[in-house]
Amino acid sequence: MRPLAFTHIRFRILGLAAAAVLGLAVCRPKTTQAEKMTGLIFNYDSTDLFYFTPPEKINGHAVDDQIDLFAQAGVTVLMCNVNAQRTNYASDCFDSFWSGYDPQAGDDQPFLQDMAPQSRRGYRSMITSMKTLHEQGVDYPARVIARCRHHGISPWISLRMNDTHNNNEVRHPIHSTFWKAHPEYWRVQGRRIDYYDRTLDYSHTAVRDRFWRLIEEVLQRYDMDGLELDFMREPFLFKPGREQEGGKILAEWLQQVRKLVEQTARRRGHAIKIGVRVPAHPVTAQNLGLDAVHWAEQGWVDLIVVTPRWATMDTQMPLMQWKRMLAAYPVTLAGGLEIREQAYPDGPARIALPQTAVGTAVTVLSSGADVVYLFNYFSTLSRTVDYWPQQTWLKTLRAMSSIDTLASLSRRHLLTFHDVFAPGEATDYPLPAKGPRLFFRVTTGPKPVGRLVTAVVELTPLAGGAVEAPELSVNSELCDLQSRDQNVFTFSVAQSALQDRVQLVEVAGAGGRSIEVRQVEIAVSGATPE
Repeated sequence: MRPLAFTHIRFRILGLAAAAVLGLAVCRPKTTQAEKMTGLIFNYDSTDLFYFTPPEKINGHAVDDQIDLFAQAGVTVLMCNVNAQRTNYASDCFDSFWSGYDPQAGDDQPFLQDMAPQSRRGYRSMITSMKTLHEQGVDYPARVIARCRHHGISPWISLRMNDTHNNNEVRHPIHSTFWKAHPEYWRVQGRRIDYYDRTLDYSHTAVRDRFWRLIEEVLQRYDMDGLELDFMREPFLFKPGREQEGGKILAEWLQQVRKLVEQTARRRGHAIKIGVRVPAHPVTAQNLGLDAVHWAEQGWVDLIVVTPRWATMDTQMPLMQWKRMLAAYPVTLAGGLEIREQAYPDGPARIALPQTAVGTAVTVLSSGADVVYLFNYFSTLSRTVDYWPQQTWLKTLRAMSSIDTLASLSRRHLLTFHDVFAPGEATDYPLPAKGPRLFFRVTTGPKPVGRLVTAVVELTPLAGGAVEAPELSVNSELCDLQSRDQNVFTFSVAQSALQDRVQLVEVAGAGGRSIEVRQVEIAVSGATPE
């Protein structure tokens, strides 16, 4: 589907292999497992804390309590997110979230007047809490870092490199004065057909300089173990068709960031790592100018997080391909989990079930990633998690550091999709699929031995007709129909049918008639009752 870009990447893999055979030097020595990051990486968007902690209850202890909860959950590396277009601390180079806001004024103040009325109350509470904490003399990122060190959690600062939430509302208070004042720096001018048209274009020196100043500031202010450049908010940094040229500009800029980080590390007296978040497919990342493999070759990054953006957990991330491409370099490969589950674009979606998170984490670790990375897995002490009970949240996260622990739990392996593509790439979504006989590859990790395993498919009625039970096989072994719930069919899967890593699910319409499949999953029971 992507011949040119894939061929380039395949030649890169073959070139590395040839270098190894001939004894040629590569850019960096092969890493050892001891150098890899382990445990569980958690990206914490602080708007969660400030949104659900009212101004009268916010203080330094509330920040500590949140980090204490992450320690209970087994988090070993915390990515402290400090910005979108604005910062959650009083920055000298970015607007803070509360810049221009008067807590005593009404909703008709200029800062808020262009917001939808139903959104003002929650937004006001959030930024008032941020402002209140600052006025108490608490520097939020510094407090997070101190509490992380108290628990032995490695503290990182995570910077969103191109966030454009609410970009359909150009005067929304979430936007920076820079973004509002410079539409000429938007990726596409004169229209907003695509959600990403109004991201900032990194080919402009002024855009790069703006983020350079933010990087300088956080390195100066905060004693971190690592700096994450989050290019998944948002990954569209250049005009359509200018991504390869832009990628060269970005690479030169990133090289300078590395030098700045190393200078800071020498001043701090300890190493400071650099991490990046990039799209799940290496071809897409390269086509968007985010050539993370090249960055690893050059020694500019220490952590590469491959991840979906937001729409769904991506259960088909080609992590084995990433692993082979990065094998020669001392970088940690992390597999990112989002909190939504959705089988296909515009299809039914929901907050992921814990079993889905477990199943996806199993596939991440068994497919070559060194560590699981969580994004949007919110939990605060001021509420019960909207989607999971807090004890379930704690138990699930504690299991994320070990594939053996994860594999002992009940899990679901869904067929989902990549939610980010570069302009012009084929959006080859596996679902929904139509035909008389259909095949699906479901990644499941280690073969579940001695467990109850089921295959679940959901069909869509065609032409208003009734849906008949299909025939289903796993790895060419016919499965027995176990139950039916409207158009959802569950089949029992025999142990003899199962293979390691991937199961091939074959679904055929009754009597050879065409069917449409909209959901496919393999479910595995826990090793012990839960």
